[in-house]
Amino acid sequence: MEQKRGWMMDMAKNAVPRIARAPRAWIYCRMAHSGPDSAGLLAMQRRQLEACAKEHGFEIVGYSSDVGSGLTFNRPGLLDFLDAVYDEAADVLLLSDLTRLGRDMGRAAQFWQLLRGRGIGIYTAVNGEIDLSMKVMLQKVIGQ
Repeated sequence: MEQKRGWMMDMAKNAVPRIARAPRAWIYCRMAHSGPDSAGLLAMQRRQLEACAKEHGFEIVGYSSDVGSGLTFNRPGLLDFLDAVYDEAADVLLLSDLTRLGRDMGRAAQFWQLLRGRGIGIYTAVNGEIDLSMKVMLQKVIGQ
């Protein structure tokens, strides 16, 4: 046993330390309707999420935004984020709140499962980290 410990100690001394990197965050902002204050409101969302990223120690790797309905997930800014996901360039999606992602619960659940399957987390400025487990999602959908 003493010999094993000595070998393990030598291994530990010679081990190269792993450098942890900050989680890579993508900021996504959305406004439902275009108007004279849309650009300002999107900028405000972005500043809020940049502060959230700093608070959580995230490295911001991308930003996109859309102006349009939350009932569809075929939005240019959201598709930019998905490109980053498929390129393995992001670890976290940052949103002001979950309604910025979408309002169709069925499509939102499918989108969440896609992200979960790729190891992507969701954080909101309002609620912090969002639990993407099916149990929690179902509880939210049926209101328990």
